[in-house]
Amino acid sequence: MSDTPAPEKHEFKAEVAAVLKLVTHSLYTNREIFLRELISNASDAIDKARYTALVDTSLEGQELEPSVRLSADPERGVLVIEDNGIGMTPDEARANLGTIAHSGTLAFLEQAAKAQADGKSPDVQLIGQFGVGFYSAFMVADRVDVFTRSALPGSEGVHWSSTGDGSFTIAPSDKAGRGTRIEVHLKEDAKEYLDHYRLENIVKRYSNFVMYPVQFAVKKEDQDEPEWTQLNEIGAFWTQNASELNDEDYKEFYKHVMGGFVLPGDEPLGRMHLSMDAPIQFHAVLFIPGRRPADLFNEESKHVQLFARRVMVMENCDKLLPTYLRFMRGVVDSEDLPLNVSREMLQENKNLSAIRRQLTRKTLRLLSDTAKEDRERYEKVFENFGVFLKEGLHLDAGHKDELTELLRFGSTGHEAKWVSLREYVDTMPEGQQAIYYITGRSQEELRGSPHLEALRDRGYAVIMMTDAVDEWVVQDLAEYDGKKLISVTAGDLNLDGSTGDEEKKDDSDDKDDGLAAELAPLLERATELLADRVSAVRVSRRLTSSASCLVDDAGGMGRNMERILQAAGREVSSRPRVLELNGGHSFVKAACALVQSGDDAARADAYIELLHDQAHLSEGEVPDPKGTVARIQSMLDALVEK
Repeated sequence: MSDTPAPEKHEFKAEVAAVLKLVTHSLYTNREIFLRELISNASDAIDKARYTALVDTSLEGQELEPSVRLSADPERGVLVIEDNGIGMTPDEARANLGTIAHSGTLAFLEQAAKAQADGKSPDVQLIGQFGVGFYSAFMVADRVDVFTRSALPGSEGVHWSSTGDGSFTIAPSDKAGRGTRIEVHLKEDAKEYLDHYRLENIVKRYSNFVMYPVQFAVKKEDQDEPEWTQLNEIGAFWTQNASELNDEDYKEFYKHVMGGFVLPGDEPLGRMHLSMDAPIQFHAVLFIPGRRPADLFNEESKHVQLFARRVMVMENCDKLLPTYLRFMRGVVDSEDLPLNVSREMLQENKNLSAIRRQLTRKTLRLLSDTAKEDRERYEKVFENFGVFLKEGLHLDAGHKDELTELLRFGSTGHEAKWVSLREYVDTMPEGQQAIYYITGRSQEELRGSPHLEALRDRGYAVIMMTDAVDEWVVQDLAEYDGKKLISVTAGDLNLDGSTGDEEKKDDSDDKDDGLAAELAPLLERATELLADRVSAVRVSRRLTSSASCLVDDAGGMGRNMERILQAAGREVSSRPRVLELNGGHSFVKAACALVQSGDDAARADAYIELLHDQAHLSEGEVPDPKGTVARIQSMLDALVEK
């Protein structure tokens, strides 16, 4: 008879048994995470051995080089994870492997499983984040054997074993040396985790920067002993001193952050390397990409990778920066975040909120410094990501001033491709009291707009806004440096900085009033003829060479905003606009004379229709193409017949 004691059988605590059932049968999202959990546990065990040795010199194995080793046995279908850390006594194995360290885990997993059963996507992208830890091995295992021996002097080896069926056994083990060896007997559909390259990929993805070597046993046919090859890099780039790194180092790490490959010419347009100790400890390396990431508008875009103590816990952490800075890419690592951080915990984690505040402030400072120090580089940044900064003006009132200074626009009166509001105001001619802007689909289209004529004659530059978000920018940015932002396509424009709704101050008002009286018959007839198509007809203050234009009512929804909302699938009915006529234009005078004489009412009406057509044509949109062509042809025929 053998003297070896029979294994002791123990039942899992009720909560553990329930969790094992859920993990094994319901929540198979991202099964590969089990390896990250086991490697992290091994690293923690080595850490504990090192710290304990500082106060307990009797601890065994202090001469050992720390390591975590993986090996695969295809014949048995077993994956082995082994460390030379602190190990466990029988009592510790019974306690540590029979209970769950985090309260509330069962309730959360039950809720996630129910959501999955209802066809929803449960928020469990990383099973290991929810306190499951060691038990995640049962997602891929039929049985898990743990052979461990404590580093405490005189400790005996322990063999813990379970098939995940609600019980486990404890028996003595002849394991030599301190540490823990975990044998994962893989299920048939999990044999992929025996492949060297599959394991290497998982290690590099999640555990590339743990503090100790993660090695894999490669046995060649002509060798009795396997060769151990290191899978991870150990040294976390972000923990290095920035003064000891050069541009090439950062470019290489940028490639790593971007997935290992970047297109030619995609060099980072800016970077920051932070190591903060207060109010919270964290390291960060963030980049402004050289071009828009291909996944920028996807829900699964990379964002910033979140590490906790060098172990990646979230590949796409969108809580580290506000949404308008979602183009930033990089890594954040903190000792002050729990390794099992979940999305629920992220919502309320004060440490993460502190990191977010610091990163937001530092990122805006990086953008500001780039704009001041390298105009050409910042213009590239703005061309790629300016639309997001404009979005931030609407979303982040707390950083409104910084974001306003980062904005750039095209301008009709500046040679530079992009100008800031500061540059616009500093170069305003004497007498200009407001900042004038126009919104539309392209700068080429806007430069030819008749709405700019009077301003161009006075030497006033007009800011050209061509992003859809600009319509919201001008709502959030009513003025800058005490100067109102005024649309040149809305209201009864006065070039003294006021609108038609305010008291008139311009010296030309008497002249305008005189023209209005002179053209009164035409204005009255046009208002009657176009009653259902325009809201009013008046003499223009903004036209000097064109005969007519259409303008938006002051304070109302502009035509450009209508186009944007319609393109987004919103039901928006076009509102009649104001038709403005150039009182000094010969065609307008001829139309007025025809109306006043009453000799040819049909021809007079045709002139009015043509003025309305011209106004639409100048904007590139014609509501009645067939009628417009017929009226133009009729006019041409009349000229030929003369």
